[in-house]
Amino acid sequence: MATLMTEIESAHLKDLVLRAIEVYNRYRSPEATAKLVEVEKDGFIIEFEGTFCQSCGAQDYFEDFIYELETINKKFRVELAETKPTGPQSFRVRYRIKDRFSVEVDEDSLFREFLLDKGLSFKEYLASNPCTKDVIMFHFRTWRFERKTEPKK
Repeated sequence: MATLMTEIESAHLKDLVLRAIEVYNRYRSPEATAKLVEVEKDGFIIEFEGTFCQSCGAQDYFEDFIYELETINKKFRVELAETKPTGPQSFRVRYRIKDRFSVEVDEDSLFREFLLDKGLSFKEYLASNPCTKDVIMFHFRTWRFERKTEPKK
């Protein structure tokens, strides 16, 4: 049972990180582009590439990723564990989970439920173009609002 729970948490963690990467890259690329390298038992590794705003400092970009991740799942807390330059304009950053996150009903779980309800997988969502993603997110917000306003039975 513990192995199954670990697998569920790893898959959930990977999906959370991929969603955060998508949002992060939308607003920060091409100055900084994130790519998932690996999901570990107690964290994950992201490769950042780009010119990085010199006045901001690269560290700010790595901390911004934490902000995006915690915006997607408010119960999720991570910290920078290690930063290694891997080239003139690239860094590999290891993030460590501060507190075990729970797979409770949260924004991420609701989004997955919405996708299933509409016959889409998370993988299909990630593969869609930015315009389609915006439309899907619009429909998700409407769907979520309608769920909250439905009379309780």
